[in-house]
Amino acid sequence: AAVIVERAPDGQPGIALAGFTTISEHSRLCFGLPAPHSPGARMFTKARTIQKVAIQDAPPLLDAVLDRTGLRLADIDWLIPHQTSARAIKAGERELEARFGEGPKHVVVNVEDYGNTSSTTHFVALHRYLTEGRFQRGDKVMLLSLASGLEVGVVLLVMDDLVESHGRAH
Repeated sequence: AAVIVERAPDGQPGIALAGFTTISEHSRLCFGLPAPHSPGARMFTKARTIQKVAIQDAPPLLDAVLDRTGLRLADIDWLIPHQTSARAIKAGERELEARFGEGPKHVVVNVEDYGNTSSTTHFVALHRYLTEGRFQRGDKVMLLSLASGLEVGVVLLVMDDLVESHGRAH
């Protein structure tokens, strides 16, 4: 996926805020080494530990983004988390509801249809939901990304005219 990203002017639809943080004390939960008998590399990941740490450490960043925008988690129409596994997404959803006392209106889970598509996870979900006409102009969509290392990112966007133009011939 390739995109051009820029912040929308205040009060306009588009990207309202983006926040990213690296929690480096977890960097050894995933590392790459050269493949011994072929070109490329191999990645070694302690996936369950990464999931546990991400569920524990993502809410403070999420809270900071919500604070900055003046929103509550219940104001979010669509939360699109990184699509690692349906079980991990459901566990994360339960943790958010426990920590915030509420959840977003909808949580997108499409890993069962597409698998974990790594760095394109959010774009696959956005494309699917735009094509299916699920988003409405003005919907608040939060992308929650997690990457080994541990990197946590939150992007809040407000749907604009893309909901009318996506997937249609011009």
